[in-house]
Amino acid sequence: MRAAVWRTAVPGALLALLVGWYAWPEPAEPAVPVGQAQHRIEAELADVAGAFHPGLQWGEARYDSDPDLKGLCGTSGCEKTGRSEMQARQAARVRIASGREAEPLDTVQALWAAKGYPVRREGRSLEVKDSGFGLWFVSDANGCAEVQVSVFNVTDISGENGKGGFGQGPLDYAAQCATVDDPYWSH
Repeated sequence: MRAAVWRTAVPGALLALLVGWYAWPEPAEPAVPVGQAQHRIEAELADVAGAFHPGLQWGEARYDSDPDLKGLCGTSGCEKTGRSEMQARQAARVRIASGREAEPLDTVQALWAAKGYPVRREGRSLEVKDSGFGLWFVSDANGCAEVQVSVFNVTDISGENGKGGFGQGPLDYAAQCATVDDPYWSH
């Protein structure tokens, strides 16, 4: 008798936990207004650009938003939560010489560490992950330097199909990356 109870009670309890986890409402976190998120992103991009001496020429930033979804996407159960991730990506037009590729990483790491961000450095990239935003910087082997800033929990302004939102700037934001020769950075 005990074995029969064990065989039915445990799987039933696990199923109830799984269904309860899936059906549990998401926390009602306040969403960041779009204007506030844009201001935060632009400030972070400006801080990175301003950290370089001599300065780097930067291409136009590409802004995008990615709506948060809940439910089983790919079926009719997927729906928007009203929140999204807003991000901007920007590439330096100046080519970074291979002998100088650590210098931009050191510069950005010092900037972010001075702001109190926990910076993770791995190879040629830097990353900061915080509760409300993320930062990423790379100086790659082709001489290209790129920065990405993301703000999470932003008010979603995309249409019902997920299109629209906050998309602006060139789709191929990195097309001009590493195309300008600079007397300091490129040699």
